Amino acid sequence: MKKITTLWMMFLVISITTAQQSAENMLDNVLSAVVSVGVYKIEGTKQELGFRGKSDVAYDRMLDLSDAYSKGSGYVIEIGGRKYVCTNAHVVEKAKNESGAIYIFSITRNKYEVKIKGGDSFYDYALLEFVTPPGSEVTSVKYSDAEPRVGQKVYAIGNPLAEYPYTVSDGIISAKNRVRDGLTGKYGFIQSTATIIWGNSGGPLVNEAGEVVGMNSQIAFGPEEKGSLWQPQINFALEAKICKRLTDDIMYNNGRIRRAFVGVEISQNYDVQIDYYTQKSTVKRREDYPFVSNVFANSPAEKVLENKIGYSIYKVNGVDVRNMEEVLGAFESTKPNSSLTMTIGKSGSKETVTIYTKELEPTRMEGLAKSMIESDPSYTVTSTTGNVYITYKQAYTNYYEQRYQSKWQPSNEYKVIGVGAVTDKGTDVWRVENLSDLGVGIRFYGLAGFYDLVTTDKFNPQAKPQSTRIYLSGDQNVYKRTLWY
Repeated sequence: MKKITTLWMMFLVISITTAQQSAENMLDNVLSAVVSVGVYKIEGTKQELGFRGKSDVAYDRMLDLSDAYSKGSGYVIEIGGRKYVCTNAHVVEKAKNESGAIYIFSITRNKYEVKIKGGDSFYDYALLEFVTPPGSEVTSVKYSDAEPRVGQKVYAIGNPLAEYPYTVSDGIISAKNRVRDGLTGKYGFIQSTATIIWGNSGGPLVNEAGEVVGMNSQIAFGPEEKGSLWQPQINFALEAKICKRLTDDIMYNNGRIRRAFVGVEISQNYDVQIDYYTQKSTVKRREDYPFVSNVFANSPAEKVLENKIGYSIYKVNGVDVRNMEEVLGAFESTKPNSSLTMTIGKSGSKETVTIYTKELEPTRMEGLAKSMIESDPSYTVTSTTGNVYITYKQAYTNYYEQRYQSKWQPSNEYKVIGVGAVTDKGTDVWRVENLSDLGVGIRFYGLAGFYDLVTTDKFNPQAKPQSTRIYLSGDQNVYKRTLWY
């Protein structure tokens, strides 16, 4: 018995040692496919988004990113014999559309210029292409084809705090298909215990085979009396299958993500009460279910839903929905040119309708922008190449005094430079260069129930930009959270 026990212990030691050596060898190969991303030229607004062997070379000297405005991580993949860099959209979304704006740094600290090939702010994903051809020290990784499993060992690699490149942390997959708060980066996240922090954004989460199972994207915070408390055991990475789909769309659809177009506006109202002593607000849902609030003319939904305005939505594609996020998630899983079912009802009766989707085109976003702004006849919106203008034509009515909290003057024309949210805590504004940009920004912020237009005087470009808040409900005490799809 003693001999058997000794042999078993020897086998256990050998197994542990082999696993450790395998992890070390895997990381030696993977690290050279990881890069640090630096953005050196930025705007005030955001865009609508082979070295192998010993890895010690990564730590020979410190990488200095102190002069970069935005910093993050990334990893290199290969498509058709060419290398590309994957990272988070929020790392590069403020970069200027000009030469010298974005660079990546390899494992040997060599600097290469890159530019945005395409991306999707909703999933917080961007694909960069090399302007300067990458050197031989830059290798690539592959996405895992296997479905991630809870309990699976994983490693996060990146540049935490933009000061410690090629930092590796390990953990396990602790949950899958998480939904996150916020207006972008919401669906399809792996939760893991592999610790990440600011600067890790865009780096890979890899399995024991060195395959990418996700893109490290977000960290979790818990409530605390004087602020938010970082939760280092709760970390989120966008699932590999979503990264692969987005990459394919960017590569083969002119840099644009393919989405279904339904032609429906869906809303849910929330009452807002503000305690003027503490300045804290309480938001309470008014309806139990989202409802159909409008339909687009000449859209797939027009004939099916034109007489269903005000109907509650109970299911999408057979899945129960209770709020706007769940409706959005069901729509996001619907492909263009396919059928979508909705179970809707009013006054206790229910019915299921079928809509045959089309593909969302940029012109749809242009139409959304124009229809939203001009829903108040006091305003018109026009555009030229690279510019969008809004004109205020007449005096306020009581209704629109609440809806448009504006300093605009009658008959003046203003240039729209951004759309998003401007608050005391900071700005989160998307860059507007055309009507489609404006429509996309409105679409993002529809889920908040309001959006801010950032404008300057058309004839005085040096004038200080000003923001105008637009409440979709027409009442600042009611957030009409709205989805256009």
